[in-house]
Formats: sequence, C-alpha cells, structure tokens
Amino acid sequence: MVLPRSHDPALTGLRGFSALWVVLYHLWQFHGRPQLAIGALDLTPLAACGYFGVDLFFVLSGYLLGRPFVVASLTGAARPSLCRFWVHRARRVLPAYLGQLALLMAIGWYVAGQPPLGAIDLAVHALLAFNLFENGSSLNPVYWSLPVEWNFYLVLPLLAACFPRSRAQGPWILPALVLFCIAFRLACWLAIDRWGADGVAFYRLVLQLPARIDEFAFGIAAAWFVATRDADHDRLGQGFGLLGLAALCWYVAPKGDFLVSAEMPWLLVHFSLLGAVLATVLVSLQRRPFGVPARLLSTSPMLWLGTVSYSLYLWHFPLIEAIRGLARSQHLPLLASAVGGLLASLSAAWLSYRLLERPFLASAESTAVQQPANGGFGRS
Repeated sequence: MVLPRSHDPALTGLRGFSALWVVLYHLWQFHGRPQLAIGALDLTPLAACGYFGVDLFFVLSGYLLGRPFVVASLTGAARPSLCRFWVHRARRVLPAYLGQLALLMAIGWYVAGQPPLGAIDLAVHALLAFNLFENGSSLNPVYWSLPVEWNFYLVLPLLAACFPRSRAQGPWILPALVLFCIAFRLACWLAIDRWGADGVAFYRLVLQLPARIDEFAFGIAAAWFVATRDADHDRLGQGFGLLGLAALCWYVAPKGDFLVSAEMPWLLVHFSLLGAVLATVLVSLQRRPFGVPARLLSTSPMLWLGTVSYSLYLWHFPLIEAIRGLARSQHLPLLASAVGGLLASLSAAWLSYRLLERPFLASAESTAVQQPANGGFGRS
C-alpha cells in the first residue's frame, strides 16, 4: 500500500493551473472570443474549455479532502474528526468569500446608491445557499461553484465510507454514482424538452449537486487507487490522461455544453468523462512525481498561483469585467485591457490571500500541530 503524500507541490501547482485556466477563459470571453491560431495549430478550443478548470477543482477537492477518510479506512486508523473537518473547511472558504462579499456590497452601494442585494438575498449569500433558488449570483457570477463545493463537504464522509477497505474489492460506488448522475442529467434534459421555460428550474441543476457528485467521486476514487496500488512510474496512465483531456477540449466539449450546444448523448456523459480523465491525470501526477508535468507544476510561479488560487478565482471576474469596461470607455486596445485585467486579478488575489486567507490558515495549521491525530488536511 502506498499512502498519498500529505503535501505535494505538484498538486499545489495543479490548483494554480486550474485557476489560471478559468481566468484565461474569461479573459478570452470578455475580449471577443478571438481565434488563437499559431500556424496550423489552433489553440482556441483550449481557451474555450477554460471552464474545465472548475471541474478540475471539483476532482482535486474529492482527492485532497477524501484521502484522509480513505486512508483511515484502509489502515484501520481513527477516522478524521468531522467537527474538525467542517471547522477547517469554514476557515478555508468563508473568510475570503465573506470579505469579498462585504466589499462588493459596499462598492455596489456606493456606485448605484443602493445595496446590490436585499437583506434576504444577502443572508442567503452569506450562508452559501443561493443555489437553492438560482445557479449563480448577480454580484459575482463565479459564486455559482461555491455552494457545489460547500454541499460536497456535507456528503464527503458518507461517500468516502462507501469505498472498499481493501484493494481486493472494486469501488462499486463509483459506477453507481456515474449511472445515477447520467440518469439525473437525462431527467433534467427531459424536463426542459417537455416543459420548456417551466422546466428550467429543474434543468439548471445539471450544474449543481447531485448532478456533479460523480466528479468529486472520481477524485475520491483517485485517492483510493493511489493508496491501494504499488508505486510505479505510471507513464502509460499519464499519457492516456493527457491525450484524453486534449480530446475532450478539441472534440467532446463543444458537443456537451448544457448552456450553449447540448448534443445527445454527450450532454449526459460530459461531466462524467471529464471527471474520469482529470482523475487519471491526477493519479499519474501522484504515481510519477518526477515526470515532466509534475516538475512543471512544481515550479515557483505555479506554486505561487496555487497558493493564491482561491482568491484568484474569486476576484478575477469582477476585475476583468470592470477593466474591460474602463478600457472600452477610454478606447484602449484589447491587449492593454487583457493585460490590465490579468495583473489586477493577480494583485487582488495576493492581497486577499495575505489579509483574509493566510491568518485563518495559520490558525488552523497551529491547531493541527497541537493535535496531529485529527489534522492532515493542510491547505487543501
């Protein structure tokens, strides 16, 4: 048995890559969706699939947060404290989010002369429960993914408990969840196909749980697979994972987008395929830690991006939108707007991390040092 490493630079770099991919996707969107061709090589699909970065976050969360539970089951050790787990998640997610929520409310109130959210909407946002009514938020569109992640924290212990306690058994829970998600997405599609606008309330759930639970489950399965297999180079798995991701970017993704072009049967299996491919890449990074992809992800710039990735994700959209609007009013070139948006996002991410994230992370780490038996979540 090979226990997953608690702190892996490549995984930190992978978080940075996923956040940067989303940022570049929105930069590409805000600046007219240009063709990005270099000779015969067209990189436009890579930019157009930048939203895959959110899926990568989901799979990575399943891996990082699920592995302490999986390892405890496999080794017979005490399971992590659920209370400590949820407190740590609150420390990790809420300070940067609530800090931005307060600041965006203040800015919106100052600019428009009235608060952008009413009292009830603000309370729902503060509780990360707005997905009960809408997919996203008018205050910051990237908020849509936060309740998905938040809800996953509640079901994670149960999901992890369903994975077998030995390598001799297969993870039956994974195909069961995939089939459930495919059936649920089909039900969502049938609702909008039959009832049109009246079915949108149901159809929108394809972006929420439970329709996305398979991506988190693939992450947990990756942790189980790494822990139950002997160490090897896994070069073949890495090649299959990267080729599969390229195939999804260039061929499958345009067919499976629920919001723009939903083609059957791709729209039903889109997220499941993506979760499987991303989990394969993740496993190969863990089993081949000295390969070229792992070394690239472990470079200083990628580690820095990974450290501030959460704040970068939170801040990039409103800043890119604001700077693009300013550039238009001043008739500035697209390149200046794009560079300005990127630099502003990176700067805001660093400030948010230093002022809002780091103090609470340091507090959580000091608690984990004092009681190591219940710790081990690191900065995931």
